[in-house]
Amino acid sequence: MIRINLLSSGPKGRAAKPQYDVRAQALLGVGLLVVTLAGCWWYSASLDDEIAARVAEKEEKTKQVALLKEQVKQVSDFEQRKKQLEDKNRIIDQLEKSRVGPVKVLDHVSQSLEPLKLWLVRVGINGQDIDLEGRALTNDDVVEFVNNLRRTDYFTNINLQESRSAVESQISVYQFKLGFRLKG
Repeated sequence: MIRINLLSSGPKGRAAKPQYDVRAQALLGVGLLVVTLAGCWWYSASLDDEIAARVAEKEEKTKQVALLKEQVKQVSDFEQRKKQLEDKNRIIDQLEKSRVGPVKVLDHVSQSLEPLKLWLVRVGINGQDIDLEGRALTNDDVVEFVNNLRRTDYFTNINLQESRSAVESQISVYQFKLGFRLKG
């Protein structure tokens, strides 16, 4: 048979190990709990601070975006006004060019009319081409008018298209049509 010695050597056995005090263990548990809660509170506070910093940063970025949108709007308004002004300037330039043409044409034509007894009924200007219709008391006035136009050096390809006798208001007149071009 097997023999088991449950007692330590000697008749009384060995001295018992001291047991841990329950109060010390409870105090240690409460201490660990307090340290854990303090760590959680500190971590939570740091996360709250980070969230507050991110919210402040977001608000600042939102303000910057609003300012940039306003600047973009101002730039687009400026570009739109610039385009309108460029269009207006282009139109003014076109009007200036077209105004000079008819004014000079009429000036040279009127200078060619001076000593003659004729009058113009219609002046048509289409680009460089000019069509005239008029009335004269004599056919010689029509010929002299054509010669005066040729002397101006402002017109070219002067062509007397028609000259015919007619009666208007019981007065014998010559109706004529001319076609010519501007030089240049």
